[in-house]
Amino acid sequence: MDDNEDYQALFFTECGELLGDLHEQIDQLVDGQGDSETVNAAFRAVHSVKGGAAAFGFDALIAFAHVFETVMDRIRSGKMALSSEVGPVLVRAGDALEVLVEQARDGGGPADAMVERVRFELEELAGLRSAANEGEAQTPPAAAAPAAPEEMLFEETREVALRFAPGPDFLNRGHDPLRVIRAARDMDLIGVEPEGDVAPIESFDPWTCPFAWTLRFDTTLPQSKLLAFFDLYDDTCEITVLSDPDPEPSAQPPEGASPRPNDPGPAQAAAATPAESGEPKGEVASGTRTSVSKTLRVELMRIDRLVNLVGEIVITQAVLAQKLTETDAATSLEIGHSVEAMTRQTRELQESVMAIRAQPVKSVFSRMPRVVRDLADTLKKEARMVVSGEHTEVDTTVIEELAEPLTHMLRNSMDHGLEGPEERAAAGKPRIGTIRLSAEHRGERVIITIEDDGRGINRARVQEKAIEAGLIGPDDQLPPEEIDQLIFHPGFSTAAEVSSVSGRGVGMDVVKKKIQSLGGRCLLTSTPGKGTKFTITLPLTLAVLDGMTICVGDERFILPLSSVVEALRLENCVIERLPDNSRVLARRGEYLRLMSLRSALGVEGVAAPEEMAIVVDTETNGHIALLVDELIGQRQVVLKSLEANFRRVDGVSGATILGDGRVALILDVPSLVALGASQHFKSQETFH
Repeated sequence: MDDNEDYQALFFTECGELLGDLHEQIDQLVDGQGDSETVNAAFRAVHSVKGGAAAFGFDALIAFAHVFETVMDRIRSGKMALSSEVGPVLVRAGDALEVLVEQARDGGGPADAMVERVRFELEELAGLRSAANEGEAQTPPAAAAPAAPEEMLFEETREVALRFAPGPDFLNRGHDPLRVIRAARDMDLIGVEPEGDVAPIESFDPWTCPFAWTLRFDTTLPQSKLLAFFDLYDDTCEITVLSDPDPEPSAQPPEGASPRPNDPGPAQAAAATPAESGEPKGEVASGTRTSVSKTLRVELMRIDRLVNLVGEIVITQAVLAQKLTETDAATSLEIGHSVEAMTRQTRELQESVMAIRAQPVKSVFSRMPRVVRDLADTLKKEARMVVSGEHTEVDTTVIEELAEPLTHMLRNSMDHGLEGPEERAAAGKPRIGTIRLSAEHRGERVIITIEDDGRGINRARVQEKAIEAGLIGPDDQLPPEEIDQLIFHPGFSTAAEVSSVSGRGVGMDVVKKKIQSLGGRCLLTSTPGKGTKFTITLPLTLAVLDGMTICVGDERFILPLSSVVEALRLENCVIERLPDNSRVLARRGEYLRLMSLRSALGVEGVAAPEEMAIVVDTETNGHIALLVDELIGQRQVVLKSLEANFRRVDGVSGATILGDGRVALILDVPSLVALGASQHFKSQETFH
């Protein structure tokens, strides 16, 4: 990959961040929650995308961003009100800008009809069409729009000379004059003449460029096109037109453009400079310089390798600790202190690596208000979204996979959950429905909830559809919670007809499979007439966890420490047997259900009774006591995917390597409890 490709890759990475911020800022403006700084931030995002595109000659992206920027400038200068008509155009413009960035990244493509329609709308808002297209039919173009005046070419080439003089902070901002000159070759550059001298060593400043260059072009491009190339550097360098036989084609420039010899021309004239708009150059509108935290871009593959190395260190440390138990006491005492120090340092290293991979869920949450707004328009419903906990951090691998299940759940809440305005009013509810999206840390897991205040699940309809599909029998009497879970069955849908939003029965099945693939769980609760709540439980990291090692027969298993409440010896406990042959354990005035891990995991050949009970928190079914043969101790383990290396096993979330080289399965407590309950239910059916 050459330097230009490196810079392009960096540009597209920055575009992703800028577009994410832009969508969030536009959402705030449309919802009436933004202020002047939000408008300024949106303007700067569009301006930065346009400036970066100019450095690489992405003409379609430059032209669209220029018009978009003009509209944002009119809003921030007070020339245009952010009305209910303007807001949706800005939302569509953000989508169109994203399409153009993707096309530029993929090497171009045919003109997108949606992009052209949005550009038409922006030009109307910017006042460009009325002047430049007087007499034309005011209808959005169905295909590619004609070239804007500044894109028109001369019939013959001419020689244009520009003086490129970097400012005192040009290098300090990360720019490279050599890269600029190399990139200018694509603009028909034919000659470069340097000027300036290097200062004596005692006064030499390595951060100041002492040179300027005269760039000569033999081109058919208009002057404005050449000047737009330097748009990215407009506040860090001086560009002067030294000579141009014919500055512009005969066509008139758009309204608002007034090129001057040293001016960037139409590509920048429509967007007011910071000084013209009252915004201090290089500062935010408030006049105070913002504090920007320093960041380092690192390829995820390198971080993954570092995570794997940390995992190997953890395993090696476990092996060393195991060997120490086999040595004499005098030797192990001295080495033991070193192992303790190594354990502490390894833990700190692991936490640091995990912190590098951790990212706030905001990057996913910020897209969801737009999903709700689009669905509200499609379904003719009124809805608002309340987001909280968006700064909750989780492993970046988890974040990348969250968008799809969250979108499906929002579609379900909007289509099946929330009522229409009239129905809500008749039920005594506000006409505008509310969907709440939140995230929080709980132990070593992150809990994400989506809750609506709609009609709740129509259990009679769900049961009817389940009987039609053969999922349950006509005489089956299921509790409400089990009826609710039927919507996660593949192909299940209660929609009367298939629409663009739902009805094919694939959404909630996708949600369940995706969450399970991330080592998580999805719980659904609903109250008729009040609403529905989805609760997603996900691991904070997919690499390392703290666990409790237990022994069942000759096998060893790991229980996540975050699920363990306490350990009890059965000889000190009172155990009662219920009529259905199940057992409960009496503990401090309450009774806990007992579940044998031998039976649940199918461990055979053990005659002696279990001696220990581990009380665990199932998150959904309260506390349950798991019967085990022996409690070995606590340790940090490296989580490896069992499904990727073998196959999915019910009740198991992964595997790890112990200090003695044996493989131990990591138990998934909630699914393990569900598995035990299912086995008990089947045994009761057989008994009866």
